[in-house]
Amino acid sequence: MQHFEFHSAASIEEALAFLAEKGDRCRVIAGGTDLIPALRNEDVQPEFVLNLLEIESLRGIRETEDAVWIGPTTTFTEMVESEVIGRCFPLLGQSSAVVGGPQIRNRGTIGGNIANASPAADVLPAALPLDAELQIRSEASGERSVPLAEAIEEPYRIKFRPDEFLTGIVLRKLETGTRSDFEKLGRRNAMARARMNLSLVLRQDPDGRVTDLRIVPGAVMPVAKRMKKAEEMLLGKKPAEELMEKASNRLVEEMTAVTGQRWSTEYKVPVMRNIFRRMVKGLLQ
Repeated sequence: MQHFEFHSAASIEEALAFLAEKGDRCRVIAGGTDLIPALRNEDVQPEFVLNLLEIESLRGIRETEDAVWIGPTTTFTEMVESEVIGRCFPLLGQSSAVVGGPQIRNRGTIGGNIANASPAADVLPAALPLDAELQIRSEASGERSVPLAEAIEEPYRIKFRPDEFLTGIVLRKLETGTRSDFEKLGRRNAMARARMNLSLVLRQDPDGRVTDLRIVPGAVMPVAKRMKKAEEMLLGKKPAEELMEKASNRLVEEMTAVTGQRWSTEYKVPVMRNIFRRMVKGLLQ
C-alpha cells in the first residue's frame, strides 16, 4: 500500500492554496470511484491527495434564465433526481442513471467523470453534445472557462494545469422543441463499463427538416467527439429512411477513421449503425 498525505479542504480558497504549493505532486479526489482503484493498483503515485468533497459550494445544481450550473461534486444520483436536469437536459439524467450501480452513483461525481476523461465514460459524452463549458480555477490565474470539447487532451488526460481544478460545469439551455436521447451498451445491466454508448440531440423545424443535430458516440474512440460529417448529411433535410441509412454509414466511417480496423470493429460497426438509426427514428416520432 503506497503512502501519501491526505488533505480535506473546507473551502475553494484553501484547496487552491494547497494545490498552488503542491502542484503536480498532488492528485484531486471527489467521489474517488476512479482515483481510489488507481491508487490501490499504484497506477498513480502522488505525494498528496486533495479532497474536495467537503466544499459545499462545489456541489449542487442552479438554474438561471438561460443556463444551468452544475457543481463538480454533484453526484450521479443527484443528477438523476434533479427536476432541473430532467426538464432541461434529460440526456444527462439518462447517462447518470446507468453509471455503475447505486453505490457508485451515490458516491461518484460529474466532475470526476469529466476530469478523469476515460474513453469509457458515460456522462462525459452526454455533456459534449450539450456544449458544456468547464469553469476552471487556480490561485495564480483566477477562473477561466473552456469548452469541454477543447479540454480533452487525450485519454485520461484533460487540460488542467497542476495548480487548478474544476469548479463548475455550465450548460446553455436548448431551444424549445429540441429532443435528446442516450443509450449505453454494456456486458450487463449494472456495474459494467460501456462497450459503446451514443448521445443524440435533435431539433426540427415545423416542416420536419432537421435544424440541429449533434451526434457523440462514446467508448468507441480514444477521445469522444461530435461526428460532424454524419450530422451534416441530415441537417436541412427531412430524414427519410434512405438518408438515415447513409448517415449511419457515414457515422461508422468517421468512427473507424479514428480507431482503424480492430478486433472489435466487426461487431461495433453494425451495432452502432443500428443504435443510431433506432434512436433517430425515436426522436423524430
